Amino acid sequence: MRFPTFNNPVWVWDESACGSKLIIEDNGKVVRAPNDCVLSHQSVRAKIALESKGIFEWDVFIEKSCSYSWVGVCASENFDYERYAGSQQTGWVLGSSGSCCHHFRDPVKYCPSFKSDNSKVTVHLDMNKRTCAFTVNGVKYPVVSVWNDLPSKLYPVVSLCCPGKFRIQSH
Repeated sequence: MRFPTFNNPVWVWDESACGSKLIIEDNGKVVRAPNDCVLSHQSVRAKIALESKGIFEWDVFIEKSCSYSWVGVCASENFDYERYAGSQQTGWVLGSSGSCCHHFRDPVKYCPSFKSDNSKVTVHLDMNKRTCAFTVNGVKYPVVSVWNDLPSKLYPVVSLCCPGKFRIQSH
């Protein structure tokens, strides 16, 4: 099913595009990592495809943090939900360490760390320019300069491990 991208998009996690140990709750709004998901991060993407043109914004509330929390975007091609998004060629994420990661490239320091419960990360995705920026706990940061040519179809994505619990909603 394809969701509209401009008029009232539906922001929920996709159970069919989710790491095998992650649990989706609250009508798709919340994803959490159970106790047996301690050592390795898994990923889940949202159902909504962000395509072509437009500016998209959404919030991820880190209700319960984990060793590293990751928030960003991914393309669905060759994406492995059993792994952390920043290690993959089709994943672009901001970590709770304050660094941006993509495909095992050296992390780029972007903002101060946000390793506490109840952090809020807003993703600002400009599909007209194919760029991405983040607001963390109310402070907006500039476009991630090394992500200057994102693909034409992306999905919101997070990566987490136990005891992580994240909520997605429109901005």
